[in-house]
Amino acid sequence: MPKRTNVLNVILLTICISIAITGCGKTDSPNQSEGREEPVMGDGKQNQKKDRPEEDQNGIVAGSIESSIKVLEPQNEKGILFRYELKNQTEKEKVFQFPTSQKFDYVIKDKNGKIVYQYSKNHMFMQVLSSLKLKQADTFKQDILVNDLEAGTYELEVWLTPKGETEDYRQKITFNWN
Repeated sequence: MPKRTNVLNVILLTICISIAITGCGKTDSPNQSEGREEPVMGDGKQNQKKDRPEEDQNGIVAGSIESSIKVLEPQNEKGILFRYELKNQTEKEKVFQFPTSQKFDYVIKDKNGKIVYQYSKNHMFMQVLSSLKLKQADTFKQDILVNDLEAGTYELEVWLTPKGETEDYRQKITFNWN
């Protein structure tokens, strides 16, 4: 029996020493002490200014959905063709929900700001829920043909009509009708 007690004492002493040595090891990293598992990334140059990508690059800019409008075809016998674009420059897929089949609207204003035409007033839309899914770097394109105006200066204002969004991605462009 004394032999057995000695073996148990040796095992118990080994466990206690192991716990004491492990507990006295180096301290936790800041991430471990805060309960985070992933490491903090850095390049050791904390106070140096980072280079920013050029404005005209076509890469993804985290956190922004960019809208634009441009003249696709200048005035001809058919009218002026504009293109409204919405590009997902975020790192996530963006889904817009619409209460009807209408996804966008636009108005044409004269030089005094008076609305001379509104798209939604002349069209019927199905009362059906619809959506628009934009994956990363995808673009929604909508061509708009403007015609039958009197000579003068006008402003075309286009926007998206999603439900539950704080942003409508409104764009304006001024043009002359001859």
